[in-house]
This record gives sequence, C-alpha cells and structure tokens, in this order.
Amino acid sequence: MIITIGSNKGGTGKTTTATNISIALALKKKDVCLVDADFQRSSSRWHQDRQEAKLIPSIALVEKYDNVSSTLEELNKKFDYVIVDVAGRNSREMITAMSVSDILLSPHQASQLDLDTIQELQQQITRVKDLNPRLSCYILHTMASTNPTVRTNERKEFQDYLNEFPTLSLLNSCLYYRKIYRDVMPFGKSVIESNNLIAAAEVLDLIGEVLQK
Repeated sequence: MIITIGSNKGGTGKTTTATNISIALALKKKDVCLVDADFQRSSSRWHQDRQEAKLIPSIALVEKYDNVSSTLEELNKKFDYVIVDVAGRNSREMITAMSVSDILLSPHQASQLDLDTIQELQQQITRVKDLNPRLSCYILHTMASTNPTVRTNERKEFQDYLNEFPTLSLLNSCLYYRKIYRDVMPFGKSVIESNNLIAAAEVLDLIGEVLQK
C-alpha cells in the first residue's frame, strides 16, 4: 500500500506524520519503506539519526525526486507499506505520488492560511483521480490546540469549512500540538517510543482509522 503524506502548505506536520506512521506500522511487524521526496530532506536526516542510534525496529528509506511514480510502484512490490513524504507545495513529486497512491493523507492546521489551500488540493485530486480512481483522500487535523475550549471551537470551524468540499473526508483522528512530537525527532524516534501515552494513542488511532476505511 502506498500512502502519500502531502499538502500545498508547509509547516503542517507532514514529516512528523510520515515518520510516526512509519514506526507505528513497523512496530506492527510490517515491512515499511519511507520515501523522502522533499528536497529539505527532513525525513532522511531523521532516518540517519535513527540508524546511528541503532533503534529497533529499523525501516528502509529511499530518496527520490521529480517523477516518483515508477519508483513507488516498484517499492510497493517489495514492502507492505510505502510512506511518501512530499514537500509542502504543489510539486511534481506530490502529483506523481498521488497518481499511484492508495491513500492521500493531507495534514492541515486549522488556520486560514492552511484552509485557503484546500480548494487547490481538491482541484489536484480531481485531475489525479482521472488517472488513479482508487485514490482515497483524507484531511488530518494537525497541531490542534489542547485547550478544551479552543479545541472544541477550532474543530467545529475546521469541519464547517470542509463541508464545502465533500470529496475530502476529515478524519476523526487528530494530532495535537504537543512538545513531545518535536522532542523525539532529533533522536530518530516516534512518540510511540516515548513515555507520552497520549501522543502515542493519537498516532495509533490515526493508523487504525485510515487503514480500516
């Protein structure tokens, strides 16, 4: 299965999502390949830190840019899951990855700057689905407020906005703004490997919701 983590806005937690999903699946005894298709190479640096720390489970990493479709199709024959981390913009990597993916998981914050990119994303998906009708597309609310009052209002506003885009499904799962997500990255780890059970549950809930659909 090929899962692309992508959106048209930077700073939404794409690499955080991709790395945490990869380890969550590897801990479930799945063969996972993380594909870094972003010239910033954040996933690659995370993976190098993980290798240097000799952490288990280990996952494969491939760097690939420009047209990534054929590479992803070949990797899909060898691995249970191929997780693709693309740049936060309308890129060739994102479009070609979507053209062969089973799932597009699109992280967004509940900010106007993020939400303003959703119309462009829907247009991209419409075009790609002409070539890849099996593609399922989900919006993931990331960096959500942990303040109970703000959280309720923020979530409702996010949902109300997405109601205008019926082809995009907002997941019930949500990744909240927690320091632990930043803290584990320099060590090549995921929050599942930390002592923060709440953050670990968020990632596991995300995996369960996406893969059961």
